Amino acid sequence: NFNLALDKWNSYLEIYPDDAAALSNRGNVKLVMGDIKGSIDDQDKAIAINPNEVDPYINRGIAEEALSLWSLAKKDYMFVLSIDSENFSALYNFGNVEGSLSNWDKARDLFLKAAQYNPGFAMARSSIALADYQLGNLNESEKELKNLIRKYPTFADARAALTALNWSRGISGQAESNWISVTELDPRYSD
Repeated sequence: NFNLALDKWNSYLEIYPDDAAALSNRGNVKLVMGDIKGSIDDQDKAIAINPNEVDPYINRGIAEEALSLWSLAKKDYMFVLSIDSENFSALYNFGNVEGSLSNWDKARDLFLKAAQYNPGFAMARSSIALADYQLGNLNESEKELKNLIRKYPTFADARAALTALNWSRGISGQAESNWISVTELDPRYSD
């Protein structure tokens, strides 16, 4: 219940307006609710209060990505990585920026590092497969997606990617079968 969460954070911040973590958390709620500029404002305030805490930079970068502010998001992720070169979240999100800019080689390298620093991070592994697909490495992409689906059978994004891969290869029966699973696992895909 994001409306309730926002009300609670607002109430808390009336009492403790200089709590950087609370500002960052409220910013995350605002982002989910579609108030991207409000989210960035809260992350900016959190950074001003505690400039060495990395989470607000990551959170602001994600909000900046939502506005296609790629250079600003990249700058935030690079700052985090200058403090902690193994921060898998910054690596992954930096990979998203590079992918959004069609720099698939760079994106793949960043996704791979994120997966190495957090081996259970399925989204990073799925994104490696996406980058491989974009780079024309279809066999590698298929292998990674199938491995992910075996390990996480309810991972709709991996099944959707495998659907697209099969469809692009003309394997329509498998694509359609996977698509049925995708729409049952995550109704957002049925639109």
